[in-house]
Amino acid sequence: MRFGERIGRLRAYKWIYALLALAGFIIAIHPSPWTIALVGLTGVLSTDSNDNGPATTLEQTMLAGEHHSSRFAAIFGRYNGVAATFGSLGALSQGWLSHLHRFNTTYIGFYILIPLGALGWWLARSIKLPTQSGVKGAPRGLKDSPVRGRIIQLSTLFAFDSAAGGLTTSAWLSYYLTSRYHASAALLGYIFFIFAILSALSMFLAPLVAARIGLVATMVSTHLASNAFLIIAAFCGNLTIAIVFLMLRSSMSQMDIPTRQALIMAVVPEADRMAAAAVTNAARYSVRPAAPTISAALQHIAIGAPLVVAGSVKLLYDLAILMWARKGKYLVRTIQ
Repeated sequence: MRFGERIGRLRAYKWIYALLALAGFIIAIHPSPWTIALVGLTGVLSTDSNDNGPATTLEQTMLAGEHHSSRFAAIFGRYNGVAATFGSLGALSQGWLSHLHRFNTTYIGFYILIPLGALGWWLARSIKLPTQSGVKGAPRGLKDSPVRGRIIQLSTLFAFDSAAGGLTTSAWLSYYLTSRYHASAALLGYIFFIFAILSALSMFLAPLVAARIGLVATMVSTHLASNAFLIIAAFCGNLTIAIVFLMLRSSMSQMDIPTRQALIMAVVPEADRMAAAAVTNAARYSVRPAAPTISAALQHIAIGAPLVVAGSVKLLYDLAILMWARKGKYLVRTIQ
C-alpha cells in the first residue's frame, strides 16, 4: 500500500507485471521447491485468478475511482468475471497439455508468464486513471483512518472465511478427486475448466442479484447455498455425483467476491479505500499458509473431512457477516 502511494498506483501496478515475467523465468530455469516458495513470498504469483495478492489491492482502488458506490457491484462483477474466464482457459490448457510428453514432470509452462507479464505491463501503460480532484483528502493509512475499527472488523471476518477456503483449495481438490475417485490429470483440467466457467458466469450475475436484494444479502444467500453443496460433496459415493455437487458449489461460491469487494469500497471514505483494500487482502492471505497443514491433519479423520469443516466454518462466517451488516445497517440495496 505504502509503495503504491509513494511511486503511484499505476507505476506500482506495471512493476507487478514486470515481476510476474521475472518470476516465470526464474522458476522455469530453476524449478526447485525453495525457488517457488521464495518467489511466492513476493506476492506476484497466485493460485487464484481472483484475489491475487498486491495486484488486487491496486486494482480494487483504481477501479473504484470516482464512481458512485451504486456502480461498484457492476464494476467488480465484470472485473472478476473476466478474470475467472481467463483463469478457466488456464485450467483447460492444463488438461490439454497433460497429454503432451513429459509436461507433468517439467516446469516449462512457467515460461508463458514471461510474455504474459510483458503484455500486462504494456497494457497497463494505456490505463488512464480518473483525476483526483474529487478525492476528499489524501489517501490515509490504517492508523490514521477514522473508520479503522470498521476495516479491522471486516478484515477479521474475511480472514475467517479465507482460512476455511484454504482447506479446500484447487490444489487440494485435485488431490482429493485423484486419491478418492482416481481422476486423471487430464480429466482434472477439464473439470476445473468447467468450475471456472461456472464461477465466471456467477460473477457476471452477482451485480444483477445485488441490485435487487443488496450486497450483503447476495453475499450471504449464495454463500450459504454453496457451502451446503460443499459439505454434501464429502459424502458422495462416486466421482460423477461429487462433481455435480462441486459444480453446484462453483455456480454460487464466487458470487461473494465482487459483492465483497464492492462492499469494502462502499463502506469506507474514498481516502481510506487503499488502506481498506490492502488490509482486508493482507488479512485474507496471512491465514492461508496454515490451512494445508490443518487440512492434512483433518484427513486422518476422513479424507473428505476438510470439505465438511471448510463448509461448516464458512457457514458460521456467513452468519457473522450478516450480524455485522445488521448492526452497521448495511443491509440496504444500495449503500450510500
